[in-house]
Amino acid sequence: MKRLTMTFGASLLALAAGAASAQNIRIGLQEDPDVLDPHRARTYVGRIVFTSLCDKLVDIDPKLHFVPQLATSWSFSDDNKVLTFKLRDDASFHDGTKFDAAAAKANLDRAMSLPDSLRKGELRSVAKVDAPDATTLVLTLKEPDATLLAQLSDRAGMMLSPKTFSDDVAAVGRKPICSGPYKFVERIQNDRIVLEKFDQYYGAKDYAFKRLTFLPIPDTTVRLSNLRAGDLDMLERLNPSDAPQVKTDANLTFAPVAGLGFQQFMFNVGNGKRAEDNPFKNKLVRQA
Repeated sequence: MKRLTMTFGASLLALAAGAASAQNIRIGLQEDPDVLDPHRARTYVGRIVFTSLCDKLVDIDPKLHFVPQLATSWSFSDDNKVLTFKLRDDASFHDGTKFDAAAAKANLDRAMSLPDSLRKGELRSVAKVDAPDATTLVLTLKEPDATLLAQLSDRAGMMLSPKTFSDDVAAVGRKPICSGPYKFVERIQNDRIVLEKFDQYYGAKDYAFKRLTFLPIPDTTVRLSNLRAGDLDMLERLNPSDAPQVKTDANLTFAPVAGLGFQQFMFNVGNGKRAEDNPFKNKLVRQA
């Protein structure tokens, strides 16, 4: 079987679904993900694992169109201050509980209120969330927000089983229970994350692999060597200098995948004592 290298770690499952013969796919990651709680997570590689583990309200297709996932449809009010979703009625979490509007509301409320949630800023336009019936979710906004659907297509829109929410916030990330095509099996820090196919998933027939094993291998040379030796089936973020030799290796498939992302700099110009003598208070320095 040819092994796969990728320049970006996106759309792993879409690539995996076509290979019906393999039972386990081993994926080399450049880093070990941080906490496996989408409301508190921040790393790029964590999103790769979440793609398999946690369904979202909406998704993005290869042409960057918003498409249904846990939500089947959505609409804005005429003043763009109320966003109404209609939800699937055949989805369930990995603990067997049913996904519905009440569960979606619990997730969004947690994302907006958890003290260390990193989704608060992404959902800052949301004033309140209502679940008038099992398949209807209503978000009332403080003001129109053109970015909100995009936020809900990422970690802000990922759904966890509300039964796992408790005062022990860290417990959610230790054993995440989501509603995606693969369920959590185990994590050994800096060694591996193992997921297993969730047979009750509404689209289970579209996923061929029985098990996914994510292996963090920070050294790009070691990661590629493991792929060539057959200890990995796929790696993400190939070192660019290795691309020419990989392209000529008949045992490997080079698959460039475009990804969405941006880099930003943040300057402390007015927050606390350390900002007082910060050279970046000078607009000319920031512009330079």
